[in-house]
Amino acid sequence: MKRVNNPCKQKAREKRHSAAFLRKFMAVLALCVLTLFAMTGCEKTSSQIEEEAMAGIRDQNLETVRTMAQDQIAPLFVQYSYEQFELVKAQGGVVFGPLFDNDIGSRWKAFEEAHGKAKTADVDEVMRHSYEYTARIILTGEDDAQMALTITFDQGGTPYKSTLQAYSDDSKETLGSKMATAGGNTVTGLLVVFSVLILLSLIIYCFKFINREPTPPTKAAPAPKPAPAPAAPAPATANVNPEEDPALIAVIAAAIAAAEDKPVEGFVVRRVKRLSSNKWR
Repeated sequence: MKRVNNPCKQKAREKRHSAAFLRKFMAVLALCVLTLFAMTGCEKTSSQIEEEAMAGIRDQNLETVRTMAQDQIAPLFVQYSYEQFELVKAQGGVVFGPLFDNDIGSRWKAFEEAHGKAKTADVDEVMRHSYEYTARIILTGEDDAQMALTITFDQGGTPYKSTLQAYSDDSKETLGSKMATAGGNTVTGLLVVFSVLILLSLIIYCFKFINREPTPPTKAAPAPKPAPAPAAPAPATANVNPEEDPALIAVIAAAIAAAEDKPVEGFVVRRVKRLSSNKWR
């Protein structure tokens, strides 16, 4: 029996094959892209390579400076005294002679005179500053006093400058000495603060005497006026009975003489008495 192909099924089958091929192609393409990105990310740029090379050179120079300071410069202070070093340097037997100029030499000499010849010389630290390197060597005298010798090297690792100064290792200081130092610093700080406060108080107190206006002279107070004399008390009117008042009697006598047409001398009024029945006022 002959098999008849269905066109619809054929087209559906072809679509499925196309979709499967497209998915495989996209997966392979994504894998290639990821591999390319991974290879690009792992590859170093020229700037990174140069930076790593410079870092390696700096580390090598740092180690060279440390070795030079520890094995060649530091032993000079233990091997020679200051006077012996000057003699050897004058004969050209010291490679690093130019590092120890007059200032370093005078400090070295003063250190030996005060604390004796250095018994140890150890490299404390080696650091890099931009294009320079520094190595610090700690010198310890016979009485354990210390000084720090700092040597500066150029970027090629050649020493060209040095300084020598006092040094104190706090790690060897006892707790009692640290407390004493702290107490002394505290007392000094308090004294300074209170001294400044007292000075400021005096300055502020003196401000009232600056540009002070003169006080005008005080005028004498006028003399007080004398108090007026108290008025003489008015004479008290005598409590005299009107009927016995001489003036009243004289007036009445004159009135009677005028009414009787007689002279006043013709009679004498001795007494005036008001009658209750008399309406004369």
